Amino acid sequence: MRLASGSNSHAVLIGCGSYEDDELPPLPAVHNNLDDLRSLLTGPGNCALPEARCTVLRDVKEPQRVGEALSRAASAVEDMFLVYFAGHGALDDRGLLHLLLTGSDTKLLGWSSLRFDLIRETMASAPARNRVLLLDCCFSGRAIEAMGDTASLYFGQLEIAGTFVLASAPANAPARAPLGDRHTLFTGELIRFLRDGSAAERELLTLEAVYRHTSRVLAAKGEPRPQRCGTGTSDQLALAVNAAFRPLTPAEVPERLRRALASAEAGDLAGALTVLRGLAPQCDHVLGQRHELTLLAHRALAHAEGENGHAAEAAQGYARLVERLAVERGPTHPDTLQARHERARWCGIGGDAASAADLFAELSVDASGALGPGDVRSLSCRWQYAHWLGVSGHPDRAAAAFAELAESYGSALGERHDDTRAARRNHAHWRDCAGRP
Repeated sequence: MRLASGSNSHAVLIGCGSYEDDELPPLPAVHNNLDDLRSLLTGPGNCALPEARCTVLRDVKEPQRVGEALSRAASAVEDMFLVYFAGHGALDDRGLLHLLLTGSDTKLLGWSSLRFDLIRETMASAPARNRVLLLDCCFSGRAIEAMGDTASLYFGQLEIAGTFVLASAPANAPARAPLGDRHTLFTGELIRFLRDGSAAERELLTLEAVYRHTSRVLAAKGEPRPQRCGTGTSDQLALAVNAAFRPLTPAEVPERLRRALASAEAGDLAGALTVLRGLAPQCDHVLGQRHELTLLAHRALAHAEGENGHAAEAAQGYARLVERLAVERGPTHPDTLQARHERARWCGIGGDAASAADLFAELSVDASGALGPGDVRSLSCRWQYAHWLGVSGHPDRAAAAFAELAESYGSALGERHDDTRAARRNHAHWRDCAGRP
């Protein structure tokens, strides 16, 4: 996580608030978008872009003028190349995204508008380490699809250098510009976040934090969620210093952690995740990595990642927690075993069934040795191992594992116990999947 280097970066801000085509209503708030975003990017304490490195194109009529500005900026940037567009967007007959300029004619879309694929090609040619595209227009989510559907060579180049795309609306939805507001809806939340910060975030406001904030706030208002895609570590690039950040004191940790856990229990999973993402790293510095509350904060963070649909992040979070717990309490301590269980489970949920099976195979042996083969936790590890064996494409081995597990459950809990019966049903299921009688 770091702040973009102003002296080695360049931003091109494009906005069209007036249109010559009568079918395109004016968007007066776009002019404020440009002014306020430029002030943020060039202001002291943030990226501090020099004036010459923040190009503003207001109510441009000709696509050529935009192309010239983008090409010129792209050729002389080392760190961050940021492109922002606010205005109307439209799809042609093939479903391709066009950005509409002041002189655009909706009846001559291909000839008079800015084709998104040209922006994509220009960004690909930039020698920048990080490329950032912010789109506030109708159907801007099509840019996400376009980025994902490009040729593998191009996408590989983006992945190496780093690209982050944030679109104000899904691929099939219009963006919103409430009448009378100073900004369009999406850009307004973006600017407020970068300007005011958030007490729940860390010292720097990264692109990932921008996405989390705008997504959560707009969804709470009943508006479409912004869309984003990123490659490499581009999402960890920061655009601003967090004005609301203040260092955490040890005395504040228990209450902050209690509130985050209470939010999760009340159903505000997204809010809890936002707080925990800022709180857990601060606990590392304030209390130390092995402190009980630090470990609890990281366990809660990993759990919140998973419950918010981020299975890969949850698995990674639990993997880091396992490393700490193994050093502090040993690899077979019940707390370590539980963290290992969650890591393996989220690996499987995230789509890596083979790794989940391997992790549970090792965990089953260690849990049986530490807790006893008849312990419910040991049996749970064996259950997960058998399940992920089947999911990973080994129904024969899954059937055999569930057959053994059913016998163990029967000995430990009795033949009529629900878990014993469920193990026998799973044995039958995977046996059938394997085509065995």
